[in-house]
Amino acid sequence: MKLANPKNPNTRGLMRERHRRDRAQTPPLRTRYPDVASLRLNFVFSDSGPFTPAPQVNEMHPPATAFFVFACPYDDCDGEFNLAGPVDAMVRAGRDRCEGQLRCGGQRSGNKGKYSCTLTLDFTAQALRAE
Repeated sequence: MKLANPKNPNTRGLMRERHRRDRAQTPPLRTRYPDVASLRLNFVFSDSGPFTPAPQVNEMHPPATAFFVFACPYDDCDGEFNLAGPVDAMVRAGRDRCEGQLRCGGQRSGNKGKYSCTLTLDFTAQALRAE
């Protein structure tokens, strides 16, 4: 079995560093959304390739940073999924649930060079309101 050549680790490392810096500057959930007791993000991925990442669940509580940008789960991809807009719109509108679909806009590297990532994220966000 041939494994994909890892892409330039600097690109993924730069993204991780940017996420770390942005996360450190983001307020906690309790500050950004004081009426939210918890926030659950459900991720289901689909792709045309042979290997699709497993579903994920992220449960966030008031002390968690209200940072909603997630790196593409493919380790050879420099893309990300930004759920900040949908989550913010849901909470500010007083809704307890939103769902949507995002496509990764990143580039992957493999044996044939760089190519567009085809990963799709179907997400559901659910807010449990504080009583």
